[in-house]
Amino acid sequence: MAALGAVGIGAGDLYFLADRSLSLPWAVAFDACERAFGATTVDPVPPGFTDCLAEPTRQRALVLLVAVAVVLGCAAVLLVAVPAVDLWRLRRHRRFTVGAAAQRFAVLCAAEGLTGRDRPRLLIAGPPVRQAFTVGVVGRRPIVVLPVGLALAHRDPRRFDPVVRHELAHVRARDVVWVAAVRALVWLPLPAVAVGGLLEVGVFGPNRTVAGAFLRAGLLATLVAVLSAALLRARERAADRQAARDDQAGALTALLRTDGGRARADGGGRVRGGPARAALRTVFARHPTPEQRIRSLREPSDRRGGEFTQGVAVGAVTVVSMAAVHELVANAHYPALGWLPRLVDVWVAAVLLVGGLFPSLLRRATTAHRSATAPGWWRPVAGTGLGLFGATLVVAMLPLPGSAGLFLAEGAVAGLVFAAVTGVLGAGAVALCVLVASALADLTRPRTGSWRYAGHATALAVTVAVFWPVPGLPPLWSDPELVRIWLAYDLPDTGWLLLALGLPVLLGVRFLVTVRRADRHHAGSLARRMVDSTRVRVVAVAVLVGAGGAVGQLRFAPPGTLDEAVGDAQARGLLTGLVGVVVLVITAAGSDPGPTSDPGAASPSDPGAGHSPAPGSRGGVADRLGGALLAAVAATLGSALVQYLDAVLAGRSADGSALRLTVGNPLVWLLYLAALVVPVLLLPRAVPRRWVLPTRLVLPTVASIVLTVTVLVLGPGVPGVRVPVPTAGTSSASRAAPDAPTPSARVVPDPTSAAAPTSAVSPLPAAGRRLTIAEARVAVDAVRSALPTSWESRPVTAAGNDRIEPTECVPLARDSYLDRLRPRERARAAARYATPRGRLGIASTTVEVGVTSYVGPVGGGVFAAAETARAACRRFVSGGVRFTVGGRPAPALGEQSWRVDYALTVGSGRSRITGVTAFVLVRVGHNLVAVSMVVTAQPLDERLLTAVVTTVVGALGPP
Repeated sequence: MAALGAVGIGAGDLYFLADRSLSLPWAVAFDACERAFGATTVDPVPPGFTDCLAEPTRQRALVLLVAVAVVLGCAAVLLVAVPAVDLWRLRRHRRFTVGAAAQRFAVLCAAEGLTGRDRPRLLIAGPPVRQAFTVGVVGRRPIVVLPVGLALAHRDPRRFDPVVRHELAHVRARDVVWVAAVRALVWLPLPAVAVGGLLEVGVFGPNRTVAGAFLRAGLLATLVAVLSAALLRARERAADRQAARDDQAGALTALLRTDGGRARADGGGRVRGGPARAALRTVFARHPTPEQRIRSLREPSDRRGGEFTQGVAVGAVTVVSMAAVHELVANAHYPALGWLPRLVDVWVAAVLLVGGLFPSLLRRATTAHRSATAPGWWRPVAGTGLGLFGATLVVAMLPLPGSAGLFLAEGAVAGLVFAAVTGVLGAGAVALCVLVASALADLTRPRTGSWRYAGHATALAVTVAVFWPVPGLPPLWSDPELVRIWLAYDLPDTGWLLLALGLPVLLGVRFLVTVRRADRHHAGSLARRMVDSTRVRVVAVAVLVGAGGAVGQLRFAPPGTLDEAVGDAQARGLLTGLVGVVVLVITAAGSDPGPTSDPGAASPSDPGAGHSPAPGSRGGVADRLGGALLAAVAATLGSALVQYLDAVLAGRSADGSALRLTVGNPLVWLLYLAALVVPVLLLPRAVPRRWVLPTRLVLPTVASIVLTVTVLVLGPGVPGVRVPVPTAGTSSASRAAPDAPTPSARVVPDPTSAAAPTSAVSPLPAAGRRLTIAEARVAVDAVRSALPTSWESRPVTAAGNDRIEPTECVPLARDSYLDRLRPRERARAAARYATPRGRLGIASTTVEVGVTSYVGPVGGGVFAAAETARAACRRFVSGGVRFTVGGRPAPALGEQSWRVDYALTVGSGRSRITGVTAFVLVRVGHNLVAVSMVVTAQPLDERLLTAVVTTVVGALGPP
C-alpha cells in the first residue's frame, strides 16, 4: 500500500507539473510569495510565506490525492482480475473426480479447523498441471488444485497429507491474496508513471524529469518485488513447518528430495544458468529451493533467512514513501509546513519499518526461545540501514516530482550526510526493535493479544523517537549553527522522544517476570541475589563515579556566566549519557550469575560481565543486550537523579526546566548513543571472547573508564557539545518551523520597498544638455532607487537575431527607426535589473534602461517613424514567441514621449505562458531615454514603470 501510494503521488505530481493550466498559476503564486515576503536560500520559509501559498498548494494536493486513488483503484482491479484469469485458464484443463481423495481432503480440512465457508474447494486437474497450488478470488473461497497423480496417492499419508497440509496452511494464512497483491505491486508502477508523464512527453518531449521518474518507478517496483518475494518465501517455510506437524517432517523432507519441483508441496526447482542469473532468480524467487526448505525443517530458527534482503527492501520503500507523503501533506496544509510534514514523515517511517520487519523479528525471537538457539540479528539491521542509506542518497541527489520536498539541500555532500544519518538511525531503530522482540518472546504468553499489542506499540514508539531527527535536519543544513542549536535545545524539548521510555519499561516488566519465575527455583532473598549480581555493582560504581564528578564540578568550579552555566550543564548531560553507554558495553560483553539464576548458570535476564554464554543459550546476544540496556538506563537515570537531588539540597534551581535539563537531556543522549552502539553489539563476535573481563576486574575497569570519561568531558570538553544560548532571531524554529506565520490572505507588495516617483523634472535647457559617458552612467544608475531593494543587477546583452515574421514588423521589432540617430551618438549607458531568481523561476520582471546622448538635439521625426512602424505591424513571431502589438498612453515627460506594448505568448493550450512588454521612449534635448519592462506570467506594474521612467528623466539634470 505504501509503495503504491508513493507511485500515485509521483505520477500525480508529474502530471500536475506537465499540465501548465494547473502548474503555471501555482508557480506564479510561488514566485510572487517569495518576492513579497523576502524568501532567500538562507531563509526559504519566512513568516507569512506559508499562508500566502495555502490555496495554490491545496489544489496540487488534490491532484496528488486523485492520482493515489486511481493507482489504488487499479491495484484493487488487478487484485480481483488476476486470480479470475488464473481460474479461467485453470478451467480449460481437464478435471477429474477422485472420491476417496476428496474425503481425505475434507478430513484434513476439519483437522485444520477449516469448516463451513472457511473450507477451501478441491480441484483435481490433469496434465499439464504437475504441482499442487492454491488459487482464489478475493472474497470467495480459495481452490486447492492437486495434480491427478497426487490425488490417486491419497492412500499414502506420507505423500498425500504433507502436501495438502502445506496448501491448507496457505489458506489459513490467506497467502492467496498476497500472491495477487504482489503482481499488482510489480505491474503498476511503470504504467502509472507512463500515464502521468504522457502530457510531459507530448509537450516537451523525452527529458530528464520523465526519465528519472521512470527510473524511480522501476527501482520501486524492483524493491517491492524483492520484498514480496522474501515474504512469500518466508510463508512457504512457515507452511512447511505447519505441514510437518504430527511427525510429518520426515515425509515432507523425503518428498522434497525425490519430487523436487514436480510434487509441489510448493517447491522450487534448482536454479540453472550462470552465477548472475542464479543470484537474480534467488532474490526474486517466490519459493525457496528444496534444499532451503529442508534446512528450514531441520533448523527452525532459520538463521540464514532472507532478512537482509527484506531489510534492504523495507528501508528503501520507507524512504520513498516518506518523501511522497511529505509532498502530499506539505501541499495539503501548507501553513503547517514547519511541523505537520515532519510529524507525519516520522510516523510513516515508523509504521513501515515496524510493520515490515517487527513481525519477522518477533517470529524469529519466539522460535529461538522455544528451540533454545541463538539467532543472528545483524542481517535485518544491516539490510535496513543499507536500504535507507541508498534510497536517501538517490532521493536527495535526484529530486523528482512527488519526492523533492523532504531533502531540500542540494549537492553530493548534503546527500551523503542525509543518507548516513538516515541509515545509521534506521539501523539503530531496528536494533532496538530486536531487543523489544526478544523481550516479548521471553514473556509468559507472547502470542496473546495484550502482549503483542504492547510489543508493537513499544517498537513503534522507539522507532519514532530514534527517527525524529531525520526530517528535522534538512531544513537547517544551510546554517551549521542552526543545526547545533536545534540539536542542543529543540531536539531534547521534543515530547515525542518520551515514547522511547516504553523500551526500558518493557525490559523492566520482563525482568520482573523473570525474577518471579526464578523465585520458584532458587533459595535466598531477592535482595541478597541483587547485591551479589555483578551488573548491580557495575551500575552502582558507574553512578558513584559519574555523579560524583558532575557534582564536584558544581561544588568546586561553579560557572561565572549564563553561557558557562549552560555549557557546563550540556557537558554534564553528555557525561551522564556516556555513563550509561559504558555500562551498556561492559555488561553486554558477557554474563554473570545474576539475581535470577544459579551461581553456576548464565541468565538471559541479567547478563553482566563474567563469562560468555554458551552458543546455544536461550535468546543469545539480544537477551544480554536487553538486560544491559536496562542497566544502562538505570545508571544514567541514577546519576541524573543524584545531580538533581544535589541541586535541590544546595538551593539551586529545581523547577521543571532544571529537571528536564538534568534528567531529560541525559536520557536523550543515551537514546541516540544506544542507537549507535546496539547495532554494533548485535554483530557476530562483536566482543571477542578474549576481551571478556574476569569478574574480579569488572568493577575496577568500569570505575577507571567512567573516571577517564568524566575528566575528559568536564575538563577539556568534547568539541561542539557546548552550544551558547541562542539570541533572539537565531532559533532554529524561526527558519525551519514557522509555526505562527503572519496571516496573509493575498500577496501585498511592500509600499516602502520602491522609491516614490520623482515628480519634479529639471528645466529642459539643463536636462537636455549633451552628456558625457560618466554622466550617462550616473543617470542610468539612478533607476536603482526606484526599484525594490530585492532586485538584482543583470548583464546587458545584445538583442537576438531571430527571424521575424512577417517582414513588415522588422522595423518595429528591431527598433530600426532609431538607426538614423546612430551616426550622431556621443555617449551611451545601459543597465538591466530583474526580480530575484526564485526556486521555480516562472514569474519574473526585467527592466532595461538606456540613456543615449547625441551631438545635436533629438528631433520629433524619430517618434513619427516609430509610430509609423507600430501602425504597420499588428502581430509577429520571433524565436517561437508570438507578439501582439498594442499601446497605452506614454507618460507626460520630457519634450516628447512614446510607448508601445506587446502581449507575449509561448506555447499553446495547457502549456501556454503569457507575458507583457512595455517600451517607452522619452526625448529631452540632446538625450534619448529608452525603458523596456518585460513581465512574464504576471500583470504589468504600471506604477513601477512610471517610477522608473520618471526617475531616469529626472536624473538627466545637473547635480
